[in-house]
Amino acid sequence: MACSALPSPPIHQQLNPPPPTPTHPQLLTLLKSPKTPTQLKTLHAHLIKTSLTHNHLFQGQLLLCCNLSNSPAYARRVFDTVPNPTQFFYNAMIKCYSENDHHKEAIELYGQMRSCSVNCDSFTFPVVLRSVGSLRWRGIGEEVHGYVVKMGFGGLVIANTALIDMYCCCGMWSVGRQVFDRIGERVKDVICWNTMIAGYVKNGNFLSAKELFDEMPERNVSSWNTVVDMYGKCGDVGMARRLFDEMPARDVISWNAMISGYVHGGRFSDALELFRMMQGSDVKPNEVTVVAVLPACGHLGALDLGQWIHSYIKRNRVKMDVYVDTALIDMYGKCGSVEDARGVFDNAEMKDTFLCSTMIEVLAMHGKAEEAFGVFNYMRRTGIRPSNITFVGLLKACSHVGLVDIGVEYFGMMSKDFELVPKVEHYGCLVDLLGRAGHLEKAYETIKSMPMEPHPIVWGTLLSACRIHCNVKLAEEVALHLIELEPQNCGHYVLLSNIYSKAGKWNEAAKLRKIMKEKGVMKKPGCSSIEVDHSVYEFFAGDCIHPRRKEIYEMLDKIITRLKSEGYSPKTSSALHDVDIDEKEQALLYHSEKLAAAFGLLNSNHKTPIRIVKNLRICDDCHVFMKMVSKYFGRSLIIRDCNRFHHFKDGSCSCCDYW
Repeated sequence: MACSALPSPPIHQQLNPPPPTPTHPQLLTLLKSPKTPTQLKTLHAHLIKTSLTHNHLFQGQLLLCCNLSNSPAYARRVFDTVPNPTQFFYNAMIKCYSENDHHKEAIELYGQMRSCSVNCDSFTFPVVLRSVGSLRWRGIGEEVHGYVVKMGFGGLVIANTALIDMYCCCGMWSVGRQVFDRIGERVKDVICWNTMIAGYVKNGNFLSAKELFDEMPERNVSSWNTVVDMYGKCGDVGMARRLFDEMPARDVISWNAMISGYVHGGRFSDALELFRMMQGSDVKPNEVTVVAVLPACGHLGALDLGQWIHSYIKRNRVKMDVYVDTALIDMYGKCGSVEDARGVFDNAEMKDTFLCSTMIEVLAMHGKAEEAFGVFNYMRRTGIRPSNITFVGLLKACSHVGLVDIGVEYFGMMSKDFELVPKVEHYGCLVDLLGRAGHLEKAYETIKSMPMEPHPIVWGTLLSACRIHCNVKLAEEVALHLIELEPQNCGHYVLLSNIYSKAGKWNEAAKLRKIMKEKGVMKKPGCSSIEVDHSVYEFFAGDCIHPRRKEIYEMLDKIITRLKSEGYSPKTSSALHDVDIDEKEQALLYHSEKLAAAFGLLNSNHKTPIRIVKNLRICDDCHVFMKMVSKYFGRSLIIRDCNRFHHFKDGSCSCCDYW
C-alpha cells in the first residue's frame, strides 16, 4: 500500500516561512549590537525557550545588550533573575545604570555588591566614581577612595584617573591634583593628563589648565580639544583659533568646539565661515555641529544658509534628535520664516518642554498669539510639563498683541497650576504687557511690589512704555533711577532723549546729550543686516563706506521721491536734534534699515521677501516707510528689530502698529 502524501503547510507559511533558529555563535553576535525593546524581548524569550538563561555567558551578554540599547529597567529585570550574581554581573549592571544616567541606582547597587561580599575590581571603581562625580556626592567619593586604596588598586592609573575626575566634578580640584601628582611620571598616560586638564576647566581654573597642557609630554586630539573649548568658553576666541590652527589633527569635536566658541563670543560670521571650511575637510559635521552653527544663522538672519544646513541634515542623514529640531525651529523663527519653524515642529518625532517652549517663543516674536496658545494647550493635553521659559513666551505673546487680561491670567497660572515661582523675567514681561497697553501706573506698582530686586531691564521696559505713551514725568523718574544704576548704559539716555524730542522738549534733550558727552557715554549705532545670494551684508546708520554706496543712495533717493508722490511725509518727531526740517529728514533718510531695504530692492528677486535684521527698535518713520515700500514697490519685507518681527505686506504690518 502506497504511503499517503504529507499535508502541505498552510499557504501563509509557504509564502512567509519562519526565520531559521540562530545558532549559539549567531546568538552571541546578535547580542553584541543595540536592539529595540521588541527585539530585546524576542532574544530574551529565545534564551528562556532554549534554557540559555542558565548560561552565564549568554545572560551576561544579554545584560550588556540592554546597556547598548539604553534599557536599564529591562537590564535590572534580567539581573534580578540571576541567582547569586557574580562580580561580572554586578559590574555590567552598575555600568548600565551609570551610562544611562541612573547614577543613584548605580551607587545603591555598588552598596548591595559590598554588602553581599562580592569583591570589586578595577572595572567596578571607575564606573562607580563616575556616578559619584555626576551627583557631586563628596562623602561617598572619599569613602570609595579609601576602599580603592584598601583593596590594593591605589597604584592603578585607571583608578586614579577616575578619582581625579570625581574630585574635580565635586569641585575639589586641589584634591584631584594631589592624586595626579602622586602618580608616577612613567605610569601617567595621556588620558590621565587630559582628565586633570578637563578638571581644571570644569572649575574655571583656566590658567592651571593651560600650564598643565604646556607641560604634557604627549598630546592627543582630545588634549587639544579641551583647551580649544576652554578658550572658546572663556571668551578668548583668538587664542582658541590659534590653537585650533596649530592642531596636528582634528576630529569632529575640534570643529564643534571652535564653531561653538565663535557663536559664544558673538562672532557669528566667523562661525559660518568655519562651517564652510569644515565642508572642505575630511571631517563630516554631526548633529552637535548643526546645533552649534544654526544659532549663527539665526542671529544674522541668514535664512538661505540655514535652509541649506537643513537640507544637508536630510541628505547626509544627520541624526534628527530633539536638540536639532529645537535649533532648527529657533533658527527659522529668528530668520523670519515662521512657516518653516512650524513645519519642523509639526514633523518632530519627539516633543519635549524645551522644543515646545521654543515654538511658543517663535510664534510670540511674530505676533501669532493664538497659535502660541495652541502649542501651550497641546502641551497640557499631552502631559508635557511647562517650564519658566514656556511662560516667558506666553507672556511675550500677550504683550505683542495687547492681551492684558489673558497675560495676567497666565502669570497667575504659573504658581497656581504648576507650582512655578515667577522670576524677574516674568515680572519684566508683565510690566511690558501693562506698559504697552497704557497701564503705566499698574506697571510701576508691579515693579515696586516685586519680591526680588528689580533688574535694570525691568525699569528699562517701563521707560520704553513711557516713550510709547509720551509720559514725560514718569519717564524722568524712571530714567534717573536707571542712570544711577547703570551710568554707562547709552540706552537709558537715548530713550529719555527720544521722549524729550517727541514732546518737543529740545532744551532737555540737549542737556541730556551734554551729560552723555561729559560722561563719555557713546550712543550705540543703528546696524541692519540683510542676506542676498547666501552672503550677509551689514549697514550702519549714515553708512558711507559701503563699496556700492553710490548706487544704494541713488536707489534710496528714487524710493523717497516715489513715496513722497504717494503721500509719504517723514515723521520728523523720530529725529533727536532740534534742527531744521530738512536736516531732520536727511538724518531719518539714512537709517540703517532704509539702506538695507534699498540694497535689497537693487539685488534680490522681486518674488522673494526682503529680510532685514536690526539691532535697535525700528523707529516710527522707518515703520511708515516700510509699509509704503511694501505697497508701492510690491515687495514683502520682514524686519526683526530688538523686540519682535514686523511683516510688511501691501501697505500694512503684522504688528498692527502696536510695538
